[in-house]
Amino acid sequence: TPQDEMRAGMSYFHETIWKGVPKFLRRVDTALKNIGINERVPYNAPLTQFSSWMGGDRDGNPRVTPEVTRDVCLLARMMAA
Repeated sequence: TPQDEMRAGMSYFHETIWKGVPKFLRRVDTALKNIGINERVPYNAPLTQFSSWMGGDRDGNPRVTPEVTRDVCLLARMMAA
């Protein structure tokens, strides 16, 4: 189901993104320091943006209804919190 797809997709976030983004920010900090900028990148700096089509694939899947999309979006919000 699309809900199962979201759960599986979010597991990748927990295994890769949550570890990868802090490493990326540290590398950016180091690169800035190497060129003489001694300020750290704020954690809320818009350097990355994540999005997903999970639960929104209505162009060919008749089982993906507006209700399913809503449920998947709510599930994603809960899992990301």
